[in-house]
Amino acid sequence: MSGAPTSGAEGADLAALLAAGWSEADLAWERLQEEAAEKNQGGDRDAAAALWAEALRLARANFTGNDPRLAASLANQALARRQSGNAGTATALLEEALLIWDASGPWVEALEPERRARSSTFHLRLEAKHPGGYARHSRERTRALAAEGRAALLALREGKPPPFDGLARWRREKPEGFTGGRKLMAAVLLLAGEPG
Repeated sequence: MSGAPTSGAEGADLAALLAAGWSEADLAWERLQEEAAEKNQGGDRDAAAALWAEALRLARANFTGNDPRLAASLANQALARRQSGNAGTATALLEEALLIWDASGPWVEALEPERRARSSTFHLRLEAKHPGGYARHSRERTRALAAEGRAALLALREGKPPPFDGLARWRREKPEGFTGGRKLMAAVLLLAGEPG
């Protein structure tokens, strides 16, 4: 994969992507992880492993050391290594992933609160009655999502199935816009896990 965005369901061109604060690497990483999750779920572990390896190279080259997407890439690579019989390397990768996830608090807190059109009346009332309430509510949702990601990492470390079906949720909940919250959601929901 070249890393350049291609036309897809979002219909995003490079200018729109960059205007939203995303890089080509952000979108390429997301697409690699999504395709790898689909391949892994479909039983094509070799194809998934190759895509996860490419996503990890991309993450190491483009993301900060406290970006949860880097942690997700390491965790997915760990699963690929475990599936190929290399438990020692898998364990080391998972420990690195957990360290990065645990250091991602400032990255998560820096995300802008996102307004959602589906419930804008509720949010307008909340903001009118409790100034700053919308931002607090949004931050609580963001923190809860990050905690779900950590729980999925722990399950993977213990060889257990993830606490949720990430790929199915990703397909249902993926935001259409290019936001910081979408980056976090991808890191959480595109984490692979041991089959149940």
